[in-house]
Amino acid sequence: MTLDWNRIRPLKGGRDKGFEELCAQLARTERPSGSTFVRKGTPDAGVECYAILSDGTEWAWQSKYVHELGDSQWSQIDRSIRTAIEKHPKLVRYFVCVPVDRADARIEGRKSAKERWNDHVTKWSSWAANLKMTVEFVYWGSHELLECLARPVHIGRLRFWFDVQGFDAAWFTARLDEAVDSAGPRYTPEVHVDLPIAREFEAFGRTDRFFDREKARALRIREKLRAVEYSGGAAEPTVDAELAAVSSKVQAVLTAIGAIDVLATGLLPFRAISEQIRATEKTAEELSRLLSERERELEAKAEAESTDTKASRSSYRSNPLRDRRIRLLHLISELEETRESFVHADVIAASPLMVLRGAAGTGKTHLLCDLARQRISAGRPTVLLMGQRFVSNEAPWPQALQQLDLSSLSAKEFVGALEAAAQAAGSRALLMIDAINEGAGPNIWPSHLAAFLTPLKRSPWIGVVLSVRSSFERLVLPEDVRSRAASVTHSGFTGLEYDATKTFFLHYRLELPSTPLLAPEFQNPLFLKTLCRGLKAKGERRLPRGLHGITTVFDWYLNAVNDRLASTLDFDSRIPLVRQAVEAIAEAILDSGEPWLTLTKAREVVNRFLSGRGFERSLYQGLVAEGVLVEEVGRRQDASAEVVVVIAYERFADHLAARTLLDRYLDRDDPTSAFSETEGLAFICDSKDYISPGLLEALCIQIPEQTGQELISVAPTCADQWRLGDAFRQSIVWRKYEAFSEETRRALNKLCRSEDDWRDTLDVLLTVATLPRSLRRRKPIRAE
Repeated sequence: MTLDWNRIRPLKGGRDKGFEELCAQLARTERPSGSTFVRKGTPDAGVECYAILSDGTEWAWQSKYVHELGDSQWSQIDRSIRTAIEKHPKLVRYFVCVPVDRADARIEGRKSAKERWNDHVTKWSSWAANLKMTVEFVYWGSHELLECLARPVHIGRLRFWFDVQGFDAAWFTARLDEAVDSAGPRYTPEVHVDLPIAREFEAFGRTDRFFDREKARALRIREKLRAVEYSGGAAEPTVDAELAAVSSKVQAVLTAIGAIDVLATGLLPFRAISEQIRATEKTAEELSRLLSERERELEAKAEAESTDTKASRSSYRSNPLRDRRIRLLHLISELEETRESFVHADVIAASPLMVLRGAAGTGKTHLLCDLARQRISAGRPTVLLMGQRFVSNEAPWPQALQQLDLSSLSAKEFVGALEAAAQAAGSRALLMIDAINEGAGPNIWPSHLAAFLTPLKRSPWIGVVLSVRSSFERLVLPEDVRSRAASVTHSGFTGLEYDATKTFFLHYRLELPSTPLLAPEFQNPLFLKTLCRGLKAKGERRLPRGLHGITTVFDWYLNAVNDRLASTLDFDSRIPLVRQAVEAIAEAILDSGEPWLTLTKAREVVNRFLSGRGFERSLYQGLVAEGVLVEEVGRRQDASAEVVVVIAYERFADHLAARTLLDRYLDRDDPTSAFSETEGLAFICDSKDYISPGLLEALCIQIPEQTGQELISVAPTCADQWRLGDAFRQSIVWRKYEAFSEETRRALNKLCRSEDDWRDTLDVLLTVATLPRSLRRRKPIRAE
């Protein structure tokens, strides 16, 4: 590279700021080992940055981005040095950083820059001597700076400051846009639900918001302490002395919390403060025991002195020690909550590596894409790589750099440049790899991940995030990597189903469901989004009223996926290729004797419906990208593992299996025959065979929808099947309106065999009862 000081990367609108930051970064690496580095802002008291050595003395650096050393420039340097000497009394070495070499022409009658430097050093030394200081002045000119930058440790920094092709805001944004394109339907920036898990990434990224949130706990502690101190009551010398001790320790904790500063690197104070809080809790707990003893003594005394029971009870209610003890317990609880939060914060923020795990479709990709977009907008260097783009079994670094359009760089150069960008931003940089289980991930990461992380872990400025499907975690991540990573789990919309559904339905201008959302699919962001898109595309404004007709819901879902893939893969949307492929997968799974298909078999089954396509444009890959099919880790009886394929949603898979079985064996005119001893559905009635509750529920829905009769009516011996009652009761919530009859009422009563069954029945009937009467087409169900 050709290094030109006139082309240094500008920072905050100016090249002078860029030069200042570069000098500070070099100072950070050149300072004495074991010293503490401090980077200053503006005003800087004549010092851009300084290092505090083990003996308390200081080295300081000042930069001047000038292209000549004339009178004006020497005056600027004079002012900075005078201020630095006055403000830093422990200063022993001062570096002047200028991108100009001192001329030494030795022309008679004219002082060279070298001679003027020597004269100024004499003057500066006298200023220091007047303050009883001895300071060594060191010149870092262009030569010295270039010599420093030529060292291998600075190879990435050289790239950052003088290679204008990357690592600025536009570059980070462009790389993210490419990653978002690869994410496809898994990321929808316009529909966002705030989830608690996002706070874990604020901690890992060491953002200002994270530190502010943890420091804000001091306010709640202070409020609880004041409540204890001002709870009133007569003087109690022993109690008051103990309370003073508690108050003193709490005040010390508050002071420590108030001193927490934003730290992009280095040791955090949370662990030490949590230990301080624990000691404070113990003192408060001692006071609580003392208050409890004194409280009992006062109550006993009041009881003895009073013959009036009413007076005794009144005395107990007005006992000020009891009130103080309760308030103290609230303080202890707040201290404990803060301590636990600080311990967790230290675990997450102090780790250089985080693993984000979760089931398929829970929103891991959306979370990382959204996190990257927010961080880049805030000026925090962030790189997002997509696991599906690691397609070769070769080492991952060349593939990663190719994703980033940096094939000419080495891993060391990239890491150094990213570190320089982080230092310039004053923020921890994040390198995130989404879905390392995808693409060639299962083949490359187990043997290459440790080596891939090695150059990254050398930089304290870079945090690495790896997202992985939970079932692949042990297969893809080596044990030594898992053991040293901070791990968090993404549970989708679990616990927030209502908020998520409301957000999505309002965005797509759909009517909110009229009954609670009971299906686990609505915890899955990808399912919810695809369904809403499909409803809107079809001109529908609501789900089947009350969420009845789950078969209809899944039909709409498949239609929505079909329309989307028809556009991206270029086939006629009037041909239901998605439905045909998924039904073929369900049929193949039934025939396989396993709850999955091998990867090879699944691709073969699906791609025959749209042949002649490359991997990225194949129907199989489209169904995986849309979340209809999921690649998981299957384990055989010999404990061997392999990548297998399943239908994404368990309830969906159960309904497809039920549909396949009924299409094969059920005679609509004579449904009973299919369950006779020699027929295809006989196994449903065999109580010795395990039938999954989901498949039983699907049959309890689809048989009455297709025949108008209940399962136990056409196959009475099925009543002995384990958990059929639960499956039947759930089918009432999900089936179509037309599938209710007098047989439904009789079956409901017959399958209620315990008090718990009756309670469950009541819950089901209350759910159904929320439907408007005008929509019921048959006689209402009543439990006898």
